[in-house]
Amino acid sequence: MTQFINYAMPMYSQDHDTYCRQMYEWHMKMHHYQEQLRSYHLERAKFFQGLAGEREKEKSNNDPAA
Repeated sequence: MTQFINYAMPMYSQDHDTYCRQMYEWHMKMHHYQEQLRSYHLERAKFFQGLAGEREKEKSNNDPAA
């Protein structure tokens, strides 16, 4: 099973420099999340496409009129 890494967004603190650094680090980590999500959905789509293809083959093999 595919696991996603989704980091919690930093909470704002009164230390602006620290917050800006934390937000920079968070965005650098999170920019990969969309790529992970895209690859996961493509992988699942291919899986279900394969299942659909198997069902079509079974139908055509069991259909005497075909």
